[in-house]
Amino acid sequence: MAKLSPALRTAVVLGAVVATPLALAACEAKSSSDGAVTVTSTDDACELSSTSLQTGQVNFEVTNSGSKVTEFYVYGQNNRVLAEVENIGPGLKGKLGVEFAEPGTYTVACKPGMVGAGIRKDVTVSGETKEKSQAPADVEAAKERYLEYVRGQLNGLVAQTETFVGEVKAGNLDAARNQFGLVRTFYERVEPVAESFPDLDPKIDMRWDDTEDGKVDFTGFHRIERYLFPPQPAEVGEGEGKVAPADAANAKTADTKEKIAPIADQLLTDVKALRDEVSAPGFEFETQMFVHGPQALIDEIAKTKVGGEEDRYSHSDLWDIAANIDGSETLIAELQPIITAKNPKLMDKITEQFAGVRSFLEQFREGDGYVSYDKVTPEQRKELSDKVDALSATLSQVPGLVLQK
Repeated sequence: MAKLSPALRTAVVLGAVVATPLALAACEAKSSSDGAVTVTSTDDACELSSTSLQTGQVNFEVTNSGSKVTEFYVYGQNNRVLAEVENIGPGLKGKLGVEFAEPGTYTVACKPGMVGAGIRKDVTVSGETKEKSQAPADVEAAKERYLEYVRGQLNGLVAQTETFVGEVKAGNLDAARNQFGLVRTFYERVEPVAESFPDLDPKIDMRWDDTEDGKVDFTGFHRIERYLFPPQPAEVGEGEGKVAPADAANAKTADTKEKIAPIADQLLTDVKALRDEVSAPGFEFETQMFVHGPQALIDEIAKTKVGGEEDRYSHSDLWDIAANIDGSETLIAELQPIITAKNPKLMDKITEQFAGVRSFLEQFREGDGYVSYDKVTPEQRKELSDKVDALSATLSQVPGLVLQK
């Protein structure tokens, strides 16, 4: 399993609520929060002290009483991801503050094991509509520039996916294998936006772990990845870079060209739907999600990529890692004038740490891409993990700084 980042996890938001960072992460709470909705997450339950809430500020205090690392999500009335707190280890607590602006029915979920749809429950928010907090104008302008970048990346994703799917369906498997890392680059750069769509994101990017041992159809990039790079006998078993036993058992019946064709078609349909959603005139990308994006992308590396879990069949993880770095640096580039004006030393440190991660990745360059991740030694993975954790900790200071009026 990937080494989990010790840096504080961030709350993200989209839609009618604004998330407020409140010591978010796998950290022990020193005392109970007054008036907080307490959430108890176990391996098979998600219990809330109240499911009747009022508009305005609501604090959640999540206790992991199970045996697996868990997450807690808040979803809006349009089923978008509104806020989340990740990486809550067994016996630990996480806090999440949410400002509900609109009354209505919302959904929350605990995700023991950090996979699947989670254990969901509805909560009712009553009261008068509240005005959402306003971010500084320069941050809003930076967000709009960033969204233009995202739309460009999604156009590239659709174009590359069309080519990729064509090669898969035509049986040109070597060509498809060579393109796998590249086509995913466009997706991994804009994950903070993609992950706000809880229906599309899993369909496009789910791993076997997210299927709840086959209860959910296995679709998207990683289903095609397994077809292109079938698991080898030596890879079966627990441990870093290995295929989980249930996954190996499922893979015994190999996918055929006929079986994979509709999966490939669906992938193209789903990436087009994502592009169209983000390009629609009414699309909203909340400022809190934007300012937390740089750290969120870096934490993606720590969560599933350093340990080789993400691209477990193709071992193309370095492509994904580099793409996450690309996306995070792009976000910081938009915020750089604001950060520099308020804390130039912090900006210098961010620049230095990004350069350190980039320099580390360069040693694994091979042609236009990267070496197979199984060639990266445990010691090198540990060094990468340490650099990523340090960068995440530094980036955790960005949201509060840039939103400070």
